[in-house]
Amino acid sequence: MKRRASIPRRPAQPALLLGPLLLARGGQGDRWRISAVIVTDGEDEPPDLTVGGVGLPVPPRWLGKLPEGKGAAWRYDFAVPRGAQDGRADYGFLDLGRPWSFAVPGMAVPPRVALADAGDDAPFAFSPSGPSAWSALQSRHRTQPFHLFVLSGLVPRGLAPDGTLAGPAQAERRALMASVPHLAAWTGPGTHHGRAAGPRALHRLLAQGLGAEDKAENAWAGADDLVQGLTLNRLGVLALDAAADPDMLAERLDRLRGCRAALVLTRGPGAPITGWRAHLARLRPGSSARDTLTPALDRFRDAAAMEIVHLRPGTPPTAEEACRLLPSLATDARWLEARLGTRGLELTVQEARPATTPADFSDRGR
Repeated sequence: MKRRASIPRRPAQPALLLGPLLLARGGQGDRWRISAVIVTDGEDEPPDLTVGGVGLPVPPRWLGKLPEGKGAAWRYDFAVPRGAQDGRADYGFLDLGRPWSFAVPGMAVPPRVALADAGDDAPFAFSPSGPSAWSALQSRHRTQPFHLFVLSGLVPRGLAPDGTLAGPAQAERRALMASVPHLAAWTGPGTHHGRAAGPRALHRLLAQGLGAEDKAENAWAGADDLVQGLTLNRLGVLALDAAADPDMLAERLDRLRGCRAALVLTRGPGAPITGWRAHLARLRPGSSARDTLTPALDRFRDAAAMEIVHLRPGTPPTAEEACRLLPSLATDARWLEARLGTRGLELTVQEARPATTPADFSDRGR
């Protein structure tokens, strides 16, 4: 009896618990560098990724198990070609379903950035008085695609029992994070807090695509912090970690030289210290209560002749503080749009529902 020839098995679509999350690694010449992070159900290696404009399949890189819930994180690194004007790139698992896509910033196009405070413990919440901010962001992205999405507080403190990141606007959030590369600022407790070990590890895996001993190109981090930064078409973005060493700030800012403008994101205001800790802080020279960031930004702004906007989540800054409030997606369904045009850096507040009064964020520099 003649045996039938064996038929090659088709690779299976990976069971995704989360992702893809697109991570921005910055522009370099005629390339836009991206990483895509996925979380699979189980630890079997997922298939290679096919990316439009990239000749060879992109293999996955193991990042590690999730510290909470189940699943394993993987990262795909690739760089897509750029033309003078905006383009698009498709990516996905070959012949295994509909591909995803993202906007590729043109080299002659002013960068378009969306920025928001996504919240801390409930970053995927939306304002109960209006439509989902994630849905509104997605609609805005369809008409005028964002090149970059900068978030504060992307990763929640826990996972749903099935390993996913749960939230009321889950579908919209997933679609947006798969179509706009992002940077995410860590605004949680410092590394010395044991209870923060899990959330910091989760942030490292998902928001930066870093394994335990790994360092991605968008991470300008030191030994104990998770600082991120990049440049795109002469716009610099620096997202500082709550645990960042102030003494390294000048070195990190120096990497933005040559840009026309820069966005610097920092943590929100810390809880006030009281009692004996406050007394010790008053006695200690150069204590953390002293503002070291504003003078450093002022010095760099003057030396580099660069426009710098300092943003942070939290309560509105006082009149003396040289920073701007980062709008909140979780409570106000608002975000900030930045565009580097011929007149400089233009910042405008947008929201998911019609504004009662126009909100203008156009004052530039300080």
